Amino acid sequence: MSRLKRKILLVFPLLFIALSSGVGFPQSVPFETIDKGEISYFNYGDPDFLGATMVIRDLKTWGWFWKLHTQGIDPSPALPPIDFMKEMVLAVLLGYQTSGGGPWIEIKTIEGIQNPLRTYHMNFWSRIPLGIKVHIEENREPGLLTIITNPYHIIKVKNFPSVIFQRHHPEGYCRENMDCEKNEYCKKRMGDCEGPGFCRPKPQACIQLYLPVCGCDGLTYGNECEAGAAGVSVRYYGRCED
Repeated sequence: MSRLKRKILLVFPLLFIALSSGVGFPQSVPFETIDKGEISYFNYGDPDFLGATMVIRDLKTWGWFWKLHTQGIDPSPALPPIDFMKEMVLAVLLGYQTSGGGPWIEIKTIEGIQNPLRTYHMNFWSRIPLGIKVHIEENREPGLLTIITNPYHIIKVKNFPSVIFQRHHPEGYCRENMDCEKNEYCKKRMGDCEGPGFCRPKPQACIQLYLPVCGCDGLTYGNECEAGAAGVSVRYYGRCED
């Protein structure tokens, strides 16, 4: 018997058992992007705004959010139509960022959460999804543009009773140096010593240029490169205060 036939004979009984017992596989749920970009004016410029995930199910809340989201745009864009009898709006915002061209946030996929109870319909036992799991990818690594941003992604999707948001971080995401390799350190955004960062190689050689910086460890370094060589992120430019 060929290897292919053996695989078919092995997989088919397992698939038949799964279907007959009502075991469901995660189902992909389609969605449509309404708006996506680097600057949402919802809580824009507020350094204490750490981002948000929102589920909007009615026209009044949708109008309130859209007005705040677009308040810095002239003329203000028209409110996108949503059929709230069948649809809902999901919005994810990264929060206050001090650079552009780097930080971003995106809803990548949505999958149905299976109902543990089976329902008999059209001569079949099936599980109707009770809700959805929204997979979000985000990046907080600083970009080259020195501007205030608030990246966002707004979509519309079929109405479901419950929504679970699950965040996924890009490769190299870290909280402290212990999360990185031996020759790397967790480089964080300037001034955000308690926030997340990305694993970056420690500089092996630095130019002898005195541009003092205050490290997140409270010590003064000759320049940003020297701080990185010591495995320390920068709190601010200049010497540390006494």
